[in-house]
Amino acid sequence: MDTLNSDSRYAIASNVLFAIGLIDLLRGVLHTFFSNWAARTFAKLDLTSAREDQLAILGAFGMSNLLTGAIFILISRKAQPISEWVLLAIPSAYIAGIVGMRMSGVRRKSAFYGRYFMLAYLLVCLATFVWSRLHS
Repeated sequence: MDTLNSDSRYAIASNVLFAIGLIDLLRGVLHTFFSNWAARTFAKLDLTSAREDQLAILGAFGMSNLLTGAIFILISRKAQPISEWVLLAIPSAYIAGIVGMRMSGVRRKSAFYGRYFMLAYLLVCLATFVWSRLHS
């Protein structure tokens, strides 16, 4: 692998990060512009109580997805050498968030079908990071 030039060395990680960025943009659009549909379809939220609050939180999360999607795309194109580390930071942040929510007493009660998608999303990030470290 020593024959790879610096651009191709980071190609897999930066291309995966670019795809993750596009996915986050899609998630952002779904969470903000189609929040009612996303709440029923993926989150399986019970909107019979605190409906507006739940949709506002979903929309706020969508705004964050729009931001992270744009940042991931920019990093993947303008700062390729750090793409692999961003791919490690993504599942690390989710793990920290899960730990923090549990420590705060937050327990998931809904079906949340999006969890399967998120598990695949996080595994792709982690697997790409490991692959890129092994091949650098």
